[in-house]
Amino acid sequence: MKLRAVLSTLILGLTVFAAQASEPVIIRFSHVVAPNTPKGKAAEYFKRLAEERTNGRVKVEVYPNSQL
Repeated sequence: MKLRAVLSTLILGLTVFAAQASEPVIIRFSHVVAPNTPKGKAAEYFKRLAEERTNGRVKVEVYPNSQL
């Protein structure tokens, strides 16, 4: 439940920020584990929610396995 509250708060903030931007906001989300781990799945979940709820004004690029 806490994770949902945190994600919802982040997405709300992103929506307000992105509404003022003329170009899409790009977030680079990097983590150190494989995409099929819990952290990797959470990153993909965040990407999906952020892009859906901001109507494409925020784009999230996920970089697993320390790619960045």
